[in-house]
Amino acid sequence: MTQTTKLPEKPILLNEEDKNKLAIRGRKGLLKILYWQVVSALTVSVFFCFLSGLGSGLSVLAGAGCYLLPNSLLVVRLIILTYRPQGAGAGFFLVGNGIKVLIAAGLLWVLADVGGSRVDWIAALFGLIAALKGYWIGLLLSGGRLGKTL
Repeated sequence: MTQTTKLPEKPILLNEEDKNKLAIRGRKGLLKILYWQVVSALTVSVFFCFLSGLGSGLSVLAGAGCYLLPNSLLVVRLIILTYRPQGAGAGFFLVGNGIKVLIAAGLLWVLADVGGSRVDWIAALFGLIAALKGYWIGLLLSGGRLGKTL
């Protein structure tokens, strides 16, 4: 069984007020997701501090930072681009995400090179996962309305 979707006859036109509302909603959504990623990384870090000591807690923060730093830069760049009349654009988002992943991998490489045996790699991995999936915590705590509550 195939479904066909009928495309609208004419494009949807938004006035400036609607465009501004959408841009503001997008900015808030980006910041809210980043907020939950930071909160989840800090929570896991505190947990590891109590569980295994300060070194493990710092390793969680180091692992999370390898993702949060490039992700924060991408979020800031996307927010800046929403102030342009044409917006951020899907192309920049896709290329930016690719660059973000490469920078995160590079930062993990630097962490391994500089930290070496001082890094608790289990804790660092948990920190990385907490930062990567922190928005799930936000979705869980907002009842699945993370972007809809803006």
